[in-house]
Amino acid sequence: MRRRRLGALAAALLLATAPAAYGHQPAPAASAGGRLTPDPSLAVIRPAPDFTLADVNGADVRLSDLRGSVVLLSFIYTSCAAACPLLTQRMAVLQGRLAEAKLFPGPVTLLSVTVDPERDSAAVLARYAQAFMANPRGWRFLRSERDRLGPVLTRYDEWTRRLPDGDIDHPARLYLIDRAGRIREIYNLGLFDERQAFLDIQALLREPH
Repeated sequence: MRRRRLGALAAALLLATAPAAYGHQPAPAASAGGRLTPDPSLAVIRPAPDFTLADVNGADVRLSDLRGSVVLLSFIYTSCAAACPLLTQRMAVLQGRLAEAKLFPGPVTLLSVTVDPERDSAAVLARYAQAFMANPRGWRFLRSERDRLGPVLTRYDEWTRRLPDGDIDHPARLYLIDRAGRIREIYNLGLFDERQAFLDIQALLREPH
């Protein structure tokens, strides 16, 4: 319980530094910084492995059913006290940018998958999503039991290692998937700048499909 409270506190602190309505310049802690590429050229990396996982309401979400949308897929867990709430807060800023551009909800879908299904029940994930003001019409939080989730993590190279203090070491990558279901960019937390992700998403939406 203490670790879960710490995770919630970290999320609250990050939310307190976020811009109003997540729509304008991100708070200093919410951006990886660096020079932006306004007209990115994103090569095809590989097809995005398909999966079916349940959202917090128990409805199955199949990745291949989202063809025609640009998808940003992240891997998190709710009792993480640092990296995951920071990553999720950056996605919340991105959600606001996309909404202002009238791209969300709509042609862009955000997905967050827990790597800790034993502790992250549907109710826990739902509270976490609400803490970051995730719009359930376009930002879905997903989970499944370990035997169903494990192959998904493996296909996305999202290994996990439980540490003695209960934390989970994992890569915390984000995958940008185009409307044809192909991975076009892979971000890690240290290099994920929601401003660049917004530009990357716009570039994919301009592509014919």
